[in-house]
Amino acid sequence: MGLIRLLIIAVLLYLAWRVVKNLLQTPSPGSQSGPDKDADPERMLKCQQCGVHVPAHEAFSHGQLHFCSQEHQRRYLEHHGD
Repeated sequence: MGLIRLLIIAVLLYLAWRVVKNLLQTPSPGSQSGPDKDADPERMLKCQQCGVHVPAHEAFSHGQLHFCSQEHQRRYLEHHGD
């Protein structure tokens, strides 16, 4: 009976130590994790020709229209006469 009681106390002490360690652990400034890691997501734009979404910095724009490539921009403008 004494051995079981000793094992239970040892497990409880270990668990308490892990909880305290996790509570006292402070994350370093640059080591964010989880869904808020990228706080400033890049805007995605839909190609008028094929419907693919591309990052804004990669898109080719013509007025309010956006395209995934110059080829799609050219095809769309030839077909729609803008």
